Amino acid sequence: MVLLYLFLIFVTYILYHTWWKRRGLPPGPTPLPLFGNALEVSKYPCTEEALKAWQKIYGDVFTFWTGDRAIVAVCDYEKIVHYFVKNGELFQDRPDDSNYTKYVGRGDHGVVHLNGDYWKNQRRFVLHALRDFGLGKDLMEQRVIEECEDLFVKIQKTLSKSSSDVDLPNFIDVAIGSIINNLLFGYRYTEDKLYEFDDLKQRVKQYVTASGQPAALIYRSNPQFYEKLPYFKDKLHRMRKQAIHLVDFFKVRILEHVEDLKNEDMATFTPTDIVACYLKEKRNREVDGEDAYFTDQQLVGLSFDLWVAGQETTANTLGWAFAFMIHNQDAQKKVQEELDAVIGSDRVITTADRPQLPYLQAVCNESQRLANLVPTNVFHATSDDVEVDGYILKKGTAITPLLCAVLSDEKYFPEPRKFKPERFLDNDGKPKKVDENIPFSIGKRQCLGEGLARMEIFLVLANILNRYKVLPGAELPSLERTRGFTVGPKPYKCKLQPRHV
Repeated sequence: MVLLYLFLIFVTYILYHTWWKRRGLPPGPTPLPLFGNALEVSKYPCTEEALKAWQKIYGDVFTFWTGDRAIVAVCDYEKIVHYFVKNGELFQDRPDDSNYTKYVGRGDHGVVHLNGDYWKNQRRFVLHALRDFGLGKDLMEQRVIEECEDLFVKIQKTLSKSSSDVDLPNFIDVAIGSIINNLLFGYRYTEDKLYEFDDLKQRVKQYVTASGQPAALIYRSNPQFYEKLPYFKDKLHRMRKQAIHLVDFFKVRILEHVEDLKNEDMATFTPTDIVACYLKEKRNREVDGEDAYFTDQQLVGLSFDLWVAGQETTANTLGWAFAFMIHNQDAQKKVQEELDAVIGSDRVITTADRPQLPYLQAVCNESQRLANLVPTNVFHATSDDVEVDGYILKKGTAITPLLCAVLSDEKYFPEPRKFKPERFLDNDGKPKKVDENIPFSIGKRQCLGEGLARMEIFLVLANILNRYKVLPGAELPSLERTRGFTVGPKPYKCKLQPRHV
């Protein structure tokens, strides 16, 4: 009798996971209990290949599982616009990720994981802060140009010592890290601070890479449970260690600001970085009795989100861009011919030059498309019961506009694996808007830092390609896709040949 009961329990458990819980959802690969579809994902070289394979089998709207959580993937651009733009208020939430965020020490704070009025309030603050610190004005551009000039000094110093290959992605890493750190905390990564950046960068890389592994698809929904299992224990502890170190770093930087500002008159104080701006807003709201949205914990989470997203994504995009330039010397030659015709010297290129550099603009756009940096996107959640492609999804169902499917869709980008900047130019060689190129996502959750990232990508690419011909090193950069929440290129070195001697 006991064996019969155990058998019935087992059969019920299997039926629940393979049939009952999937009722009402779009079709998709059958999940395993506890594991979801992670084992199937692990059979592919990277997660996006699994997702695109499922799209071919199940269509433009399908369901896959991360552990016990269903994720509805929307792959078609027009459907993405219909749901996430035209009906964006129904798809603007984030799924409950509190088990994970608490486990890694940051809690439900920041801007990425928030919902409702809390999210709207923090989003508004970030957009205003970016505007106040010069986004769209000369001030922010000068910060980026300052890092470009410092980067040239480092490159020239390296070239003067040796004719060996240059680790260009590492130089760019530091430059982009310095920009976001200066924006957040008010200081750059000068020589005496490089040890700090190197430590942070390695921890961010390990954390982000771990977050995109098949194992993460299993344990993210309930890490407290999975850490009890031997296979997951070490993986979770390593990832948590890196995340907590990052959180502690941001806490220290914030406490330094609090100490520096404790005697300031906030009514007349003019902040010069985002953390100081936040602390001023927090204190002013406390005086007015409206401090609910502005807390110390929230500032830590916000710093985490902005630093990691602001450094990792832009630096990796530029790493891919120069790898594409090395592999596509004809495209690089066209960029440099355009630069010679318009600029004609090694002067600093600014955003004011952008309208006269259409081919370079096309290279920036194609680099972002082909880099396909965040292939799965950050998951959304339905904010109410809603119909999607004929299926009724309950409030809180996780759903994602699948960027990797759109950016590699042959309907919009013929020969999608090829680097072809011309797809962003019209017949007259002028910039052509391609709505389907959505590397920053789309709708109400579109990347907050898009304006800054586009500026950084343009200025760094323009100024390096104007000063140097970028050639293969001992080996061509690998264009192989790797696993990770963000997909960066494998490490590579290159030769830099000065163009204005």
